[in-house]
Parts: sequence; structure tokens; C-alpha cells
Amino acid sequence: MMKLAKILDQVPDIMETRGDLSQDITGVSYDSRQVKPGHLFIAVRGLITDGHTFINAAIKAGATAIVYDREEIEIPAAVVSVLVKDSRLVLPEIASSFFGHPEEGLKLVAITGTNGKTTTNYFVQHLLSESGEPAGRIGTTGAAMADVDIDLMHTTPESADLYEILAEFVSHGAKAVTLEVSSHALAQNRVDGLSFDVAVYTNLSQDHLDYHGSLEEYLAAKQLLFKGLSKESVAIVNIDDPYAEKIIEVCVAKIIRYGYNSNAEYHILDHSINRNGVELALDTPYGPRNVQVNTVGKFNYYNFLAAYTAAIELECDIERIENSARTLPVVPGRLEKVHNSAPFHVFVDYAHTPDAMENVLSTLAQTYPQHRLITVFGCGGGRDQGKRPIMGEIATRLSAKAIITDDNPRNEEPLSIIGEIVAGCKERNNYTVIQDRSSAVSTALSEAQDGDIVAVLGKGHEPYQEIMGERRPYSDMIIVNHFMEQHGYSA
Repeated sequence: MMKLAKILDQVPDIMETRGDLSQDITGVSYDSRQVKPGHLFIAVRGLITDGHTFINAAIKAGATAIVYDREEIEIPAAVVSVLVKDSRLVLPEIASSFFGHPEEGLKLVAITGTNGKTTTNYFVQHLLSESGEPAGRIGTTGAAMADVDIDLMHTTPESADLYEILAEFVSHGAKAVTLEVSSHALAQNRVDGLSFDVAVYTNLSQDHLDYHGSLEEYLAAKQLLFKGLSKESVAIVNIDDPYAEKIIEVCVAKIIRYGYNSNAEYHILDHSINRNGVELALDTPYGPRNVQVNTVGKFNYYNFLAAYTAAIELECDIERIENSARTLPVVPGRLEKVHNSAPFHVFVDYAHTPDAMENVLSTLAQTYPQHRLITVFGCGGGRDQGKRPIMGEIATRLSAKAIITDDNPRNEEPLSIIGEIVAGCKERNNYTVIQDRSSAVSTALSEAQDGDIVAVLGKGHEPYQEIMGERRPYSDMIIVNHFMEQHGYSA
């Protein structure tokens, strides 16, 4: 609980206030469905809906004060009103104030890029926590630390939710927080007000063009994170990515490069597979290092190196970092192997972009040479249509057989999406269409023979399918495990 006047004390661009600012505020909401008695409601304009249309609903639910930016809106006299220049821009200021500025005592790590954000996020949290810096994690799979486990609707929460989560982490002893920062979040000012100690750039490839319109605009959104860094911050950049220099050129922070390129401060010289996993031979500012990791795949070596570099730049002990590299966490739905007694191997992965699909399928082919690869995948509706034929081409080129199915069709006609995928398969005939996803997965498992690899791609950790605007319970992992139980292959 906090006095409204205190909450507004540092808020910029307040144009007019009406009513008693000395009242107590019990909570901050930007969604009228979350409003409780005594809340301050901030009316924010979104892409589809405008919070101003829900002001009356918020008041009915108990909001006693309203922040808004449309001058023509009339607020009842009994309710305190605060007119500002831009509600979205003041939302983080209000949230930070209400939750006691939790960001001020934390080391903050931001991770952005098309692919690799979630895995890198998990790895950074693990390395920091194991090195004596208890860390919270915020991203695609939720917000988590110790006994905290919060489901999220978005990879990067809206700023009001974000500050509440930071406060929760602080109450559980967090010294650092690592978070995935999406291009949508950057474009929508969700991380405004946060000063990042470290920002990681993983890569950029085709995705979200339905939102950004072009790859150039998508890149511009990513650049916002690095434009906002101070000279005291560190930018960790994948120098092997074609857009790396575009990130570096807008940044005044200290630049640290990573990758296979010999010009990188942290670069991979070689890797060798052994009985305990993989040994990475690295060249670093601290000299040559040999680091044992329990992860596989070139893209995961990039993810680890980014996390390793971040932990070192945050002044964690390098020996402790390297010891904890042996126990990197399994990331839900990221090349996650389903453990069972079946005579074939099954992997579930979130890969839903052309680049991610190529990486995953290439890694499986290299890890299991001479084994037949069966891939199950689809493409989401209401998203970048241009990647659909590209993914069809990749799947049929790298797989012995591809089964094309639904992903999250959302409000699109599922068979129309599948048709666009099929258009990329050209003259190849090593694919089939099974629209129902659970049937597609079960068919792939039924057809798998001894030694085969089944890759179920696109949804990863997601526990739902979104069809005609409705989220219906569904999990690739549950479908796979149910099949294994039915056929006596349970682990």
C-alpha cells in the first residue's frame, strides 16, 4: 500500500490531476480484469485494444484512481484522475515506484535475438546461482527462482508485471535477474526504466515480420536494447551473426564479442565429444580454457559461450563458473530428449523459425549419423507467412520423412497454413499431411523403427494449442509419453 502522491512523485509528463492524491493505493493494474478495490488503473493503448475503453469496468471493479492520456475521456468526479502525455511510457515509472524500485539492488542481464534466448537465459541463471549470485529468470517458460514459479503470457511481461516479479525475486534473496527481451517488448517499452548491466545479442533471422513489417524494422527493435545501454554496461555480441556490426554501431557500452571468429574475445577453438558430454576448447581474455559441458549442438555451444561470457563479465569466479558448466539445466522443450525404453529416440523442440529448424535438424543428423530422421512440425497462424515454405523446404531436405501438421493456427484456416508449407517442399515426396497434431505425433512414433530419430518441433514447452482464439490444453510431451505408456516403453 502506498500514497498516490508518492507513487506519482517521479512520474514525468503529468498534465493534470483531479481529486485527492493522499489516498492509499493497494495495487497497480493495466488490465481491468485484474483490478481490485483500491487499485490504480493505467489505461494503456495496445495494438488491438485500448485500455481507455475499459476505464468504467476498472472503476466498477474498485479502481479509485485512473491514469489516462486521452483528454476527451471523462472520468467520474468520485474517482481520482491523472492525465499524462503517454500512459504506456509512465507505466514502468509507476510500477517501479509502487514496488519499491526493486531493480536498484539487482544485477540485470538482458538477452535478445531470434533464437537461443531461452536456453541462454537458463544457462546464465544457472552459472550465476552456482557461482554465489542467486538469480531469478524471466522468459518464455515463465518466471522462476527458488520457490518462485510464475506462468507468463508473454516472453517479456508488461512493465507493471515485470516490476512486481522483480520485487518477488528480491524478497526471495535474488542478487541478479536474467531476462529474455523480445522485439515486441522493446517496441512496446516494456523494459523502460531498467538499467541493464549486461545485454546479450544471440542472432537475427526471419521471424515476427507480421508485426515488424520487414527485417530492417525487426533489427531496429533489437537495436533499441543496445542504444539504451550506458557506458558502464557490457554488450555481449555474437560476432558470427551477419547483423552483429549493426548492433555494435549503435552501442556506447563496452563490447565483448563471442563466437567461432578468431577476432572474438571469447571464441571456440574446437569441441570434442566424450563420455561426460562435450569439452569446449576456448580462447578467452584469461587465456586458453578447456570447459566440460553437458550439452550438445553447435547452437548450444553459442548459447553456453554467451552465458559463460556474461557470468565472467559480472565478475563471478571463473573456476566456479566452469565447474557449474558440467551441470547445465535441461531446458523444457529445447532439444529435450524424451527418456524411455523405446528402440528409437524422440526429441521435442520449440524450433519455429527457419534458422532454428535448420540448427536442430542439422544437429540431430550430425549427432546420430546413419539414423533415419522423422520430423513433425507446423507453422503458427497470424504470424509471418513468408517462413512457411522455407520451413517446408528445410524439413524435407534434412529429414527422411516430414509430417506436416497444425501448430497454433490461431484465427487462420489450418489447411491454408499447411498449403503454404507444402509449397516449399517442391518436387520432394518425402512428406505427408496429418492436420490433427496429436495424430501426427502418434503416427511418427508408430512408424519409427529401431534407431530412428523423431523430432517434434514448433511447440516445445507450450501446454496448449491456440485454435480460433481459444487456448486448448495440448502438450507434445504428454502425447509422446502417453504413446510410450501404451506401447510399454515408459522409462
